[in-house]
Amino acid sequence: MNYYTDINDEVIKNVLYSIKNGAVFIYPTETVWALGCNAFISNSVTRIFQIKNRDHNKPLICLLSHYDSIKNYVNTPSDDIKQKLNLNDHPTVIYQNCNPKLNHLSNDKNELAIRITPINKLKLLIDAIQSPIVSTSANISGKPFPIQFNDIDSRIIDSVDIIFNFETKSSGTPSRIIRIDEFGSLQYLR
Repeated sequence: MNYYTDINDEVIKNVLYSIKNGAVFIYPTETVWALGCNAFISNSVTRIFQIKNRDHNKPLICLLSHYDSIKNYVNTPSDDIKQKLNLNDHPTVIYQNCNPKLNHLSNDKNELAIRITPINKLKLLIDAIQSPIVSTSANISGKPFPIQFNDIDSRIIDSVDIIFNFETKSSGTPSRIIRIDEFGSLQYLR
């Protein structure tokens, strides 16, 4: 396992090949500690489901670096909906009509959950691998969300290839989840 206390150009050179080829990693977010991987690699996504002991019917979140990249993965919402979303709060939004490359992350309605990260180090990583990354809490399903690195179950730590343990301000609570329904209305799920 590789352990890094930062994400910078040198670290990215060291991890780029591994992540582009399926490495699973732990990292801090603005909410709680997360498990992640290259979202395009379905075997890595399956591995995360196994590590967490998570039901495959519960889709995982894709973390993006910029709002403009949403159009590459789902149908973007109308300007009217965008104004209502308050993306400055970094909610997780469930979009319809997922790109087929990410079907392994979508639910049976072809919906995909997306959040834009406010963390520059994660933006740097996402842009370097040229893929969204999976973002799901680094806990065994049904157990408490890890607010600090020391809260992460040792079974999860032992199951990953890379740990990014850099300092960031985390709220300790999962992000809000909003769904855009087929009528273009917003449903607040969490």
